[in-house]
Amino acid sequence: MAGHSHGQGNDDKNSASKGYEIRDVKTGALAKWLLVLAAVIIGTYALTVGLFRFFSAQEAAKDASAGVTTPAFGPAPADADLKWPEPRIQKAPADDMARLRAEQVRRHSRFGDTIFMLEPDLKNGPGGIRDLCVGRWATQVRFGTSEPSKLRDMGELSSRQAEAMDAARDWFLRVRCALHLAAGRRQEQLRFDLQESIAPLFHLHAPPIESRPGVASAVEALMHEFQRHARTVSRETERLLLRVCHSRNHKPTVRVLRPNKGGKADTVFNLADGAIEVKDPLIFDEKPSEMLRLFALSIEIDRPVGRRTADLVAEHAMTATEALRKDAEAARLFLQILLDTRDARTPSRLEQMHDLGLLSALIPEWEPLVGRVQHDLYHVYTVDQHSLYAVATLKAIARGEMAADYPQVSAEFPSVTRRTALFLGLLLHDVGKSLGSRHDQKGARLAAGIATRLGLIPADVRLVEFLVREHLFMSHTSQRRDLEDVSLLEHFARACENEEKLRQLFLLTFCDLASTGPKTMTHWKSELLAELFERTLKFMRRGADLLHAERVELVAERQKQVRTLLASEVDDATLIDLFAGLPERYFTENEAERIARHMRLVLSRKSVCATEVTHSPRGSYSELVLVANDVPGLLARVAGVFYANRIDILDAAVYSLEAQDGRGRDEAVDVFRIRKEPDGAVTDENRIARIQADLEAVLAGKVTVEAVVARRPSTPSLVDRAKPTVPPTEVRVDNEISPAFTVLDIFTEDRPGVLFAITRTLAEHGLDIHRSRVGVAGDRVADIFYVRDIATGSKITDPTRLNGLVKALKDALPTSSSQRKSHH
Repeated sequence: MAGHSHGQGNDDKNSASKGYEIRDVKTGALAKWLLVLAAVIIGTYALTVGLFRFFSAQEAAKDASAGVTTPAFGPAPADADLKWPEPRIQKAPADDMARLRAEQVRRHSRFGDTIFMLEPDLKNGPGGIRDLCVGRWATQVRFGTSEPSKLRDMGELSSRQAEAMDAARDWFLRVRCALHLAAGRRQEQLRFDLQESIAPLFHLHAPPIESRPGVASAVEALMHEFQRHARTVSRETERLLLRVCHSRNHKPTVRVLRPNKGGKADTVFNLADGAIEVKDPLIFDEKPSEMLRLFALSIEIDRPVGRRTADLVAEHAMTATEALRKDAEAARLFLQILLDTRDARTPSRLEQMHDLGLLSALIPEWEPLVGRVQHDLYHVYTVDQHSLYAVATLKAIARGEMAADYPQVSAEFPSVTRRTALFLGLLLHDVGKSLGSRHDQKGARLAAGIATRLGLIPADVRLVEFLVREHLFMSHTSQRRDLEDVSLLEHFARACENEEKLRQLFLLTFCDLASTGPKTMTHWKSELLAELFERTLKFMRRGADLLHAERVELVAERQKQVRTLLASEVDDATLIDLFAGLPERYFTENEAERIARHMRLVLSRKSVCATEVTHSPRGSYSELVLVANDVPGLLARVAGVFYANRIDILDAAVYSLEAQDGRGRDEAVDVFRIRKEPDGAVTDENRIARIQADLEAVLAGKVTVEAVVARRPSTPSLVDRAKPTVPPTEVRVDNEISPAFTVLDIFTEDRPGVLFAITRTLAEHGLDIHRSRVGVAGDRVADIFYVRDIATGSKITDPTRLNGLVKALKDALPTSSSQRKSHH
């Protein structure tokens, strides 16, 4: 593309001048945007650049970064495509290079310091247009040209790098024009709603997303292209800046490399200024596996790979796929690097290999994951980067770096005996993401083929296949099911088969959750995951009968402990009477000290309700215990009060204390794990007092819950701004997983009042909620309810009633964000 610019300067000027002329005619605005649309769709370089200049010249002139000056050229141009004098080599002024660097750092800190932004800034963000300009300004000062084609001819860029830089520049200019068109004004941030508006203009072909029908696949294809080009700009600009600062007269200090102290000198690599460099580049053609040995060596001696050698690897990797796939030594070295927990650098050697294209060359099935974006708020990182972060997390666990925060996963890693399968399964767990729905099943087949090709033994191939196929199973089970249910534990244990597979799935699931986004792993999720692991492990070792016997013993032991704790406060007969009215699971789910506190609350209640609030040791959530009359719709009213006070419910354990011997009305002892929006324990005493007062008023009938909800303060939040289109509400009914309850899985858009709407609907349909678990994944919630018919105490099995319930739930929940007017 760079070659076109010299012969079309007049065309560019004409484009701009015509733009000024159409401002004064009635159809000017329409004509202007039609020209932009033509440039975007057709992709004509001269037209795109001409219009880009017209629409952005004035604002670029005001940009602070355009004020970088050099002695040779004065103010640095802000435009991304200007003519420069003929190439000449000169020294780059150090203060100008420092100024460019400082501006880049400041800009990145303001607009995001990573390309992994859900709504990136095309102009100012990392890997964007301004970074492109920084590289061009620097090379103009140092080499007398900013044109990639001329830098290629001078030997400062390879053909691949020059073509990639030109393609990135062309793409950014076209998308920026489309962005301005869609917004109707200057707009640099590629917001979710604008992504959906402009994606169809580019005719990007992508298979439909069957698992998320509300999401346009073209949007993910568009953002995939952004990631690809932003990576190019970020990587190549950094290399150009290093070249600019590198003196041609510098003679590196070269040392013989001896991997083993006192051993033979390495015949392929040496050390130049402390970095590993290849002696003869032709070795990568003759023996491609040396590219992998390079990174294994880098870990072994803890030295970086040199810039020149890294560039050579990137060039050779493009043509080495067939040779690498058939090379057993390359496979062995790759697995060695994958499993080497000493690789603690940032970025890791595995990430560096990926960045240079070596991972895709060795595993072609990896390439469709590169830069792959998911159009939601949950998956912050691209699929490839998420998978690499997951491996880095596992290595950190292996080194003991996470023991303080997550002792359970750290304690289990040493017991893993088949680590090759674990590391490879983790790297490939999302390899099916490019294949549409059921990516776990499709990915398992791909992963098995890759594992076989890499030379794993059949047993490890099967284990890799299992891990990829079931990589969602443990997180879904731990967050959406009643972990006290023995039938659930039996089902999960049967799926895992043995302790090794259970342990590996536990570690893989943790690393998967921890690397989806910066805040996706919470202590609440890790506790649930560890609880499922421990309970299933116990089930495997002891069996259902022994577990049941132990359960009976546990109930008796805890009742005995509570009687001891309360001996001086409550007579034994009263406690025995209370114990008889509580379900067995209450005693297995709560320790003796907590039960004692609950009993004090029951006996001290003087009004319509009594509450107690405590906080988790880490301060990640609070626990509110409510004792009140057990009446239909109680949970809906409580949910409404929490919603009105901007409180999220993480989990609700609902227990009925049945009256004994005419003692009075049945009571509810409900335990809620809650947090303030958006996270953290509810420690504000005034806020707690408001919640307690609202509960008293609503449960006493002094005010309706609807009135309390109506006074919820309205303040701007993520909900009030543009969000990705969310798939329609989905309601699943499961009458198999629990022997006593119908389980409802409800997936819907995360909007204020969702839980209140659900619980109110369930109450209106005569359902008693036994257990509720709430999960949020970005812009969607997964609310799980164990319910039964209030009248019969049984599951809901009538198809007509179930269909009516599903319809009522969908009607009660908010419509997709695609049907709401977006905020500009």
